[in-house]
Amino acid sequence: MIRVTILGSGSRGNAILVDGTEGSLLVDAGFSVRTLAKRMATAGCRPEQVSSLLLTHEHTDHASGAVGACARWRWPLYATEGTLAALRESADGCPERASPLATDDRVISVDGFDVQAIVVPHDARECAAMVITDQRSGFRLGIALDLGRAPAELAQAFARLDLLVVEANHDSDMLAVGPYPWPLKQRISGGLGHLSNDAAAAVAASAAHRALRGVVLAHLSETNNTPEAALTTVRAALRSSGWKHDGLWAAHQSAPCGPIGTRGLVAASEPIQLPLGF
Repeated sequence: MIRVTILGSGSRGNAILVDGTEGSLLVDAGFSVRTLAKRMATAGCRPEQVSSLLLTHEHTDHASGAVGACARWRWPLYATEGTLAALRESADGCPERASPLATDDRVISVDGFDVQAIVVPHDARECAAMVITDQRSGFRLGIALDLGRAPAELAQAFARLDLLVVEANHDSDMLAVGPYPWPLKQRISGGLGHLSNDAAAAVAASAAHRALRGVVLAHLSETNNTPEAALTTVRAALRSSGWKHDGLWAAHQSAPCGPIGTRGLVAASEPIQLPLGF
């Protein structure tokens, strides 16, 4: 059984557990070693069961626990060349067992998965969205957590997904009138920042097809968004696209969302969901 659990997602930390038919991966380690272990336990997984760590980029809310987790549990690390270079230049350094992800449409095999990295615009060294395919079942998971806009390559890679995890960081109106200083507002809404609800809706609608099992909205701002606003916006776009499933969830910062399997939510861990209302 394929199971995907968002252990937490937001500006204070991100991590996604992907259990496949042959192995288990963790995508991002933006929490302490202790918090990662605790949240994995909530999802019914021990860190020793995880075979590898994938990083989308080097920002602390995605990578702060990478060095400690790789050292403690002997996980090999996979990330783009740019992300690995940024880690080597950082104060914490880069885990010893680190390998690059290809960014030229090639896929690499990692513990029973095929992994494709797609470079996306973000104010990091070489941020990547990912398509992770379970080799035995063919289940395809798309993950796009931090990006200022969705390049054409992303839409091509996200065709024929079974599950999509995409950031819906902010509501544009809430950001505009919110408390953040103007330079930060510009960074967030700019081409190297984060996706708005409307932009996330466009990504979800472009990826929608009959076999798409579900969509998880991630990296929601606790200041400039609400789960209800994000879900409502994306729900409308999915409905307009003709997608007739009801698997639409918003991940939490402070609690796991999932696990989500091939038939939808396996066991609720306080995800927020609104029905599509067909």
